[in-house]
Amino acid sequence: MKKLIYIIAFFIWAEPILGQEISIQVLDRTTQEPIVQAHIKDHSENVLTVTDLNGYFSINPKKHSHVFISAVGFSTKETLLSLNTKTIYLNPQVFQDKTELLVIGNPEGTDNVRAYEQRNTTQSMDQFLDNIDGISTNKRGAFAWEPVIRGQSDQRMNLTIDGMQIFKACVDKMDPITSYVETNNLSKLDIDKSGSGVAQNGSGRSSIDLITQRAEFNAFSMELKSAYRYPDQYRTLNITGNTSDASGRNALRFSGSYKKADDFTAGNDRTINNTQYEKLNLNLSYKHTFPSNHSIEANYITDKAYDVGYPALLMDATKALADIGQIQFNFASSNKDFQFDKIQVYANMIRHWMDDDDRDVATREVMQGMNMPMYGTTTTFGARINGLATIFDHSFDWFINGFSSEAFGDMEMISIYPDIEDMYIYNLDNVQTQNFGLGFKHQFRISESVLLKLEENVRYKSLGTGSDRYASFFEGAYGREVETRQKFLLSGSLSTLWMLNDRWSLSGNLVYSERMGNHMELFGHYIYNYTDGFFYDGNPWLQTERSLNTDINTTWEAENHSFTLSLFYKQYYNYIDGVLAEDVSSNDFKFKRYSNVGDATISGGEFRMLNNFSHIFSLENRVSYLYAQNRTLGEPLPLIPPLKGNSMLHIHHNKNMWMAEVEWAAAQNRIAETMSIEDKTEGYAILNFTWERNWMNDSLSSILSLNNLLDDYYHTHTSIGNIPEAGRSVMLSLSYNF
Repeated sequence: MKKLIYIIAFFIWAEPILGQEISIQVLDRTTQEPIVQAHIKDHSENVLTVTDLNGYFSINPKKHSHVFISAVGFSTKETLLSLNTKTIYLNPQVFQDKTELLVIGNPEGTDNVRAYEQRNTTQSMDQFLDNIDGISTNKRGAFAWEPVIRGQSDQRMNLTIDGMQIFKACVDKMDPITSYVETNNLSKLDIDKSGSGVAQNGSGRSSIDLITQRAEFNAFSMELKSAYRYPDQYRTLNITGNTSDASGRNALRFSGSYKKADDFTAGNDRTINNTQYEKLNLNLSYKHTFPSNHSIEANYITDKAYDVGYPALLMDATKALADIGQIQFNFASSNKDFQFDKIQVYANMIRHWMDDDDRDVATREVMQGMNMPMYGTTTTFGARINGLATIFDHSFDWFINGFSSEAFGDMEMISIYPDIEDMYIYNLDNVQTQNFGLGFKHQFRISESVLLKLEENVRYKSLGTGSDRYASFFEGAYGREVETRQKFLLSGSLSTLWMLNDRWSLSGNLVYSERMGNHMELFGHYIYNYTDGFFYDGNPWLQTERSLNTDINTTWEAENHSFTLSLFYKQYYNYIDGVLAEDVSSNDFKFKRYSNVGDATISGGEFRMLNNFSHIFSLENRVSYLYAQNRTLGEPLPLIPPLKGNSMLHIHHNKNMWMAEVEWAAAQNRIAETMSIEDKTEGYAILNFTWERNWMNDSLSSILSLNNLLDDYYHTHTSIGNIPEAGRSVMLSLSYNF
């Protein structure tokens, strides 16, 4: 009897230990305020609990040690819990940086950019991306800047909208797909700098996914925004609304924006001609939830840009049109060993017209005496499916991704001299790309403080032209018969997260990737490259470009201070670049053909520090640096930004927020002289100021922004043609919520 009492007493005593729940508080890192209704989820995205009015939640760390914490307006955090975990901080950010592994994309995507927009609604999508660590932009004017991740642009990065593959239509890169999403339609940015998310993106390349806002089951709401900027007469009007029916099963969201700007003025009151633009964007989203908790969503974006000036290029865009649609079916969660999560089907069509009718073609150096109207279009259909599977007690995520795309581009060469015959050229003709990929993502808990992730992907890709007439050009140039290129491409990544303690974390990624040349590198013809002054022709027989990327990241977080340091190194093999085509080049027309030119490397680092001195004052500092080298030629790669950074002082008091910012860049003296015609760039530092205030019980907000206060005249190293940045400007923005 005494033994039985001891046994019963042991289990009574041991049960709280074995199943001990601890209380953890979730705080806003900036304000130190509790975050209410933060969702704590497991690996399968099942909600385990939510935080209370004081930001606390209770959980058993032995049972649920690996969790994701998400809240509206904050970056989702992935972390490992222990019995000693007391406090978790979330950063108020719009973008999710997978490189740090502590922060991942928010699967809900519910309005988590609003806090950022209220302080940065004056920024365009271009300016917004240009201010993110590790991202720069190649600029050709005041509109549609081309995003670059750690020195990798275009074909060496993956840029998507809601995971959809979209190909730009302009061979001169006037229409990056970031121009099709306005900030009032953006839910969040999913940024993977290292390319470790190979299971989903399939390529192993650095990626940016623009996640759009979706319809929500909320009461009717509407927001009106308007802004005006001087001296370029920039004006914009945005309207956004959301509603749902009484049943709570149907929701509709709509938004529209219109913007127009005249020529901007650089420092010292220098007007930069031909930098005007006009743009209209509409977005419609619908969602229906079934009684089974399955749901279906439909989303449509149409974007129209007109009269866009590009002073760095030979031509301007007279019109750019984009139509992007998708339907997505979301499955309710289940406990089955094999389950679906989402099925998405999509289609998009991009069209682009440009001409040089307003240019002086008689005296220019390139294509002198000829007008060259150009047209391009791409059409893409695709599908994405993902889910969860369990085999032999091992659970993993699976992804299927496929698309088919067709590209066309042409150019007329109309001489202004009657004795010279006009010509017509195909830049792309019926160039078809097919892609099918299968990816898997695994997670392994090595210990209480170490998490390991393994991802792999295999893709089948084919690329060719359906035009025998177009193929004959390449057959004549290379003396070989053109066939559709078909390859199986492999990519994989190994990632680890080590929680040294509640404040310190260490993570790292190792990524292997294979890349077939894109449709421009294989089948482009007579395409002018503004960075080196050569016309480029494709090469259908390019070898596979391979890369190996590694990075290491560390984060330290205390109650009022934090910093993150990332270091990375990437090695390219069979690097694809242009090589002089001596057999067709002359003094008037210089040609290059794409070829595998050997090895190249890109390395660098990013540092970010946040200091909250009180609930009123906070200071943020960011610094980034890139070192890129063509190892075959022994010279730098072109268009690599120099050491740069910014410092921001925030002051919060009552309903006011003031921000003073210093944005700076060092001189860039490492330039490519053989493969490019870029020149050295001087350093600069500019001062910006913002004042935000909320009125009428926070229904009305105003933002006054003064940029480049000292009216400095400067240009960034990634500005094509050394087009200067805008000088002193003042902008007033108003937003009213119904």
